[in-house]
Amino acid sequence: MSVLEEKVSKTITDIENLHALVSKMHWNELNREGFVFELERATKRLSEIYSELMELNREMTLMLEKNTPDINEVLVEIKRELIILQSNIQMEKSKKLRDALVNETEKIEIPELYASLQQKILRLTLKARYSTEKVKGFLVARKVPFVQKGSTAKNLLELLQRKEDELRELTKKHHELKRKGFFNSGEKSIAEIEHELFDDDKQLALALEDAKKSLKIHFAQIEYVQGSFVSLSKKVESIDSLHEKFTKNAIELIKELKKDRDFARTSALEIEQENIRNRGDLTNKMIDIEKEKSELKDKARAKYFQDMDKVKKELAEKSQVITNLSKLVEEQEKEISILKKKVKNNDRDELIKVQQNEPMKTE
Repeated sequence: MSVLEEKVSKTITDIENLHALVSKMHWNELNREGFVFELERATKRLSEIYSELMELNREMTLMLEKNTPDINEVLVEIKRELIILQSNIQMEKSKKLRDALVNETEKIEIPELYASLQQKILRLTLKARYSTEKVKGFLVARKVPFVQKGSTAKNLLELLQRKEDELRELTKKHHELKRKGFFNSGEKSIAEIEHELFDDDKQLALALEDAKKSLKIHFAQIEYVQGSFVSLSKKVESIDSLHEKFTKNAIELIKELKKDRDFARTSALEIEQENIRNRGDLTNKMIDIEKEKSELKDKARAKYFQDMDKVKKELAEKSQVITNLSKLVEEQEKEISILKKKVKNNDRDELIKVQQNEPMKTE
C-alpha cells in the first residue's frame, strides 16, 4: 500500500469515527453546556478532516492525470460550514438573554438549533466520505492493468464518471427547485424567512419598549391625561398580546420549517449514501469481471501453447519414425539389389557350365 493510500484509509477512518461520535446521542436533548462541549469536539475533528482532505487534494493535483477526482466543491463547503460552526460556538459561549422574550434568570435552550447543527455535521461527514471514496476508487482503478490497456474498461469508467456528474447536477437542480417552491414562498429561502421574522420581532420589541416609555411619561402626568392613560394602557396591552402571539407563532413556524428541512436533508443523504454504495458495488463487479476475463485469456493462451508444444513434439516423433523407415527401406533396397546381382551372376555361371558340359555329352 502506497503512502497516499494509507492517507486515504486514515481519512476514511477519521470520518467514520466522527460520524459515530456525532450520531451516538441526540443533541436536541442536551443542555447548553453539553451542546457546546459536543459542538467544539465535533468541529475540531471536522477541521482535522478538512486538513487531511486538503492534503489529499494537493497530492492528487500533483499527479497531473486526466481523470483525477475533483473534491474542491466539498472542501469549499466544509470550509464555509466550519466558519459558521465556530460562530455558533462563540455565540453560545457569550449569549445574553433578551428581556423581551424570557426572564433573566431562565436558561435559553434551542433543541431545534442543536439538532440542525448535528444534522449539518452528519451531512458534511457523508459528503467528505463520498469524496474520499472517489479518491480511493481512483487509486484502486489506477493500479489495475486493464484500465491502462483495455478500452472497454476505460470506457466503462468514463461512463460512470459522466453519470456521476449528471447525478450531481440533477441533485443541485432538485435542491434549487425545492427551495423555490417550498411552501409557495416565492424566491425566499428558509433562512430569509427566518431573518425577516426576527426583524419583525425586533421591530415589535422596539415598539413595545417605546410604548412602555410613553406609559411612564404619562404616569407622571396622570392627573392631566387620565383618558390618554387608559387608552395608552389598552394599546400597550394590545401590542404586548400581539407581540406574544406573533413570537409564539413565529417560533412554531420556524420549528416546523426546520423539521421539514431536516427530514428532507436526511432523506437526500440516505439516497446519496445508497447511490455511493451501489456505485462502489458496480465498480468492484467490473474490476472482478475484468480480472476473470484476464485470467481466462491467460489460461486459454497457456493451454494453446501447451497443445502446440505437444503437437510439435508428436510431429517431430513421427518425422523421426518416417526418417528411420526411409533409411530402413533404402537399406533393404540395397540388399535386394545386391541379392539380384548375386542371383544374376549365379545364373550366368550356371549357364556357362551347362554350355561347357553339352559338347561333352555329344561325343
